[in-house]
Amino acid sequence: MLEPDVNKLVEDVSYLRKDMAVVGALVDRLDATIDKLTDISNSVSSLLAVHETKLTSQEIVSKQLSDLVETRRVETDDKIQLLHERISSGEREIKEKIDDQYDELMVEFKEMRQEAASQHANLNTRITNMEKWQWVVIGGATAIGTLITLIPWDNIF
Repeated sequence: MLEPDVNKLVEDVSYLRKDMAVVGALVDRLDATIDKLTDISNSVSSLLAVHETKLTSQEIVSKQLSDLVETRRVETDDKIQLLHERISSGEREIKEKIDDQYDELMVEFKEMRQEAASQHANLNTRITNMEKWQWVVIGGATAIGTLITLIPWDNIF
């Protein structure tokens, strides 16, 4: 009776040995897989560290660019404001000069009109005097001419 139990035990032990051999092979494969997964995990960690470094440097560059753009915008706004002020002040100065020149021209025109009026009055007086003399001379010449025609020239010569 012991024999059938021993046979059964021998069979069970041999079956267990086979199973253990299979389990051992599986464990060896699992060890290799775990080693590969560890290598992959290390590679992914270093890759993530590199990408994190790149992202950090990109964030710094992006921040610097953003600050630079804002600085340039402020500078441009200041320059535009300064240019606007210069244009406005230049416009005011030109307008003031035009107004001053207009006033000066109007004064000159008034003076020229007064001078032209006085010259016109002088010339009018001179022309009137000359016309009076002309009529006096014509009248005198007519009177002398009439007297000369009345004189008997045949008798005198």
